[in-house]
Amino acid sequence: MSSEVRSEFAPHGPSVDALIALASTPGAESYLAPEDIDYRSWNHVGDPLCEALIHVMRERKLMGGDIYANARELEREGNSEAVAFFADVEAVPSWLDVDSLRVGARMGRRNPLGMLFGIHGALPMTYLDPATAEVMSSTGRLAGGGDFRRRFWETATGFVGALDVDGMLPGGDRWIMWVRIRFMHTMIRLGIHRSARWPRYESGTPISQMATAGATYIFGQYRVNIMEYFGGKVTPDERDGFALMWRWVSRIEGANNQLLGRDHAEEMAIQMRIHETLLGESDKMKTLMRDVVDGTASMAAFGKSTWLNHAVARQVLKPSMIATHPGGDARDALGLEARPTAEAVVRLGAGAIRAVSSVTRLPGVRRIAEEGGFRLLESSLERGLDGVRADYRGTAVAGRPTDE
Repeated sequence: MSSEVRSEFAPHGPSVDALIALASTPGAESYLAPEDIDYRSWNHVGDPLCEALIHVMRERKLMGGDIYANARELEREGNSEAVAFFADVEAVPSWLDVDSLRVGARMGRRNPLGMLFGIHGALPMTYLDPATAEVMSSTGRLAGGGDFRRRFWETATGFVGALDVDGMLPGGDRWIMWVRIRFMHTMIRLGIHRSARWPRYESGTPISQMATAGATYIFGQYRVNIMEYFGGKVTPDERDGFALMWRWVSRIEGANNQLLGRDHAEEMAIQMRIHETLLGESDKMKTLMRDVVDGTASMAAFGKSTWLNHAVARQVLKPSMIATHPGGDARDALGLEARPTAEAVVRLGAGAIRAVSSVTRLPGVRRIAEEGGFRLLESSLERGLDGVRADYRGTAVAGRPTDE
């Protein structure tokens, strides 16, 4: 089903067809050395298993109400598309180490400030892929005039949910949330196809395997860098555990294991190549960067200050923070001009926080920081969403709903 949808819009050859077949195999673990992966062909592959399921659900008019529950009902009925999809998303890869996840999650819990300010860098980092910037612009939710505040806190809900390790295992509440996000991404991809307005078919499909897998570094290792900038004391094991959770999230989201690697070293080598392949420039990424600054500056949680949020973004996006763009400055591509005085204020504040945070090395303080930090994050989400939980349904594309 997915390959039929894909072939309507752009030509592809045997190499792409072979990768579509691999991505259609539930839980496949077919690894290659990082230098042998066909990255450009993977950029033409979406999520064939989820696309096939969404097509069936549309044919049977099951897109209303709780889409996850409706998909599970299809699975219970023995529908082949639903059975294949859940076999894929429930498959636990050989590289997943739950004990390591717990170590990383505890670190994230005791660093709420770095967790929240992490979005100032993580969202713009995704825009360095012009195709992702195109997708974000097509839905309008993070653009000027969109519902940035709610979209921001929905994104943060996913980030905070990944700190609940038991909830992130197959069948857990947080895992179900990420499955809903996978549905949402697929609905948006299909909506963009239907609109016939995607301008980048020659280089790839919207929300491709490459874009999904490439988020692993951004939301994992890179956000650890931001947490360290804002005072986090992180051991190598904690860094590895936090990064591993985001490799697992990418797998839940449909990224093929071949693009995730078998260990941390292989993952990083693959991430370097993915980001090198996707990196580009466009006016849309600069517009979206301005929208992130303006949007965060509109929220009380971030001081309602444009200069502060601009300076924070400048600091967390500086070259020394981003390992996957050696020799480049993401801030130039994003049109984020220097503000020396404001940035100096942010550096001073971050330095003071780092000095105070040294006490979290003490075992008793560490436990208190983990429990209190997680409560702070959860209460921030509750306020940010005005008590209305995130539902992660596909947003409209070109004026047409994608969740029907």
